[in-house]
Amino acid sequence: MSFNKVEDLFKMEQKEFGSNIKATLEFKRHQDPGKDPVTGMSADFLTEKGQAASVSDGQKVEDATVKGYASPKLRAQETVDLMLQNTDDDVRVINRTSESLRGTKAENLVNNQRGVNEFNIRTRKELDAVVNFGKVVPLASVWAEEQIKEGAKLDKYSLIVQWYLDNPLVCQENEVLTGHETAVEIAERVSVELGMTERLHSGSEVRLVNVTHGPKIEPFLQEVIGFKNLSEIGGALQPGESIKFKVSIDANKKKEVKLLFRDEEYVIDEEQITTLSQEYRDRIERENNKS
Repeated sequence: MSFNKVEDLFKMEQKEFGSNIKATLEFKRHQDPGKDPVTGMSADFLTEKGQAASVSDGQKVEDATVKGYASPKLRAQETVDLMLQNTDDDVRVINRTSESLRGTKAENLVNNQRGVNEFNIRTRKELDAVVNFGKVVPLASVWAEEQIKEGAKLDKYSLIVQWYLDNPLVCQENEVLTGHETAVEIAERVSVELGMTERLHSGSEVRLVNVTHGPKIEPFLQEVIGFKNLSEIGGALQPGESIKFKVSIDANKKKEVKLLFRDEEYVIDEEQITTLSQEYRDRIERENNKS
């Protein structure tokens, strides 16, 4: 056999990448959490309502392959874990919890929180809760209650998120990440995963599920679709609600990205997301240089 024929055979055996791809990149607020009785903030476990909703979400997955990522917070990990556990057997789940862990959830709860991390979910710090957000919640709550008295149509949580978007200087004074700083964290995950789609095996149909917290997605949405008031998009994301990037790459490797949110479709500028993502990487580099 000549060298050329061997080379040709080698090429035939190589998998092709990056064409005829269908991918969904989902960014979800975790399901209904318990509440800390002292602070009123989210505790690190899901309520029975939140667990049931996660199970239901898993039963609705129709993609050929699915993989989950989460914030390091356990309520986020539990949201995606329960979702992945309850997909149809025909769905290829990259990180489904092993059979030995099923049915042991209640045994590992200590005071309604997990004593150990038994999840098989890859965590990403960019999906973590807004740093020190609890410091400004009292201020935001007072403002929200005043707005409700004056006839505001948004619910209290949405008004708290609106206050957060509108007050970056107060956030800085309290060492809370601003909306823009939060937006670039989500942009980093979106950018990474958009890049991943170009390296998938040709013909792949994949869903990547990312579970994060409020208010993380709203600042990102404000950056990429543009709005001043949350009333323009129907308020803040509720527990378990998500945005979805629909990515399609055709046979010629031409990529199209659309954002779906509350029955609306937005054409996304991937370059803008890349620019936001670079801000995050520059920030991390500066922080690493200080340490």
